[in-house]
Formats: sequence, structure tokens, C-alpha cells
Amino acid sequence: MDSKVELYSKDMTIMQQSQSKLALEFLATHGIIPTSKELWSVTQVFVQCVMQKQDNDLKKRIKDLDKWIIQRKNK
Repeated sequence: MDSKVELYSKDMTIMQQSQSKLALEFLATHGIIPTSKELWSVTQVFVQCVMQKQDNDLKKRIKDLDKWIIQRKNK
């Protein structure tokens, strides 16, 4: 059982790292240099997109991310 937990944890770490890189590149294409907290938040949305079915909560988080990007671009 411990090996499954360790494998899951390792897979999650790898996924978070890859999604973090993707999120940073995505934000850079929009001209946004995020703070660490902002990058973490965007990364969590990206990870949720990979890990779960799109439900209403995730759709709302994606819409909120879009609004945030538009606001940041207009600063």
C-alpha cells in the first residue's frame, strides 16, 4: 500500500511541476509575470483540469482565471 501512495505522490509532484511550467509559459504569452502565489493558483487550476472531470466548480475557476488574465493584461 505504501508504494502506491509513494507512486501517487511522485506522480502528483511531476504533474504539478509540469503544469507549473505550462502555466508560467501560458501567462508569459499574455505578458503576465506572476507572483509565486499567482503562479501556484494558476497551476492548481491546470492540475484540476488534468485530474478531474469538468464540473461547475472547475468551470467557474476557469472563468475566474480568464477574468483575472484580462484584468492583469489591462494594468
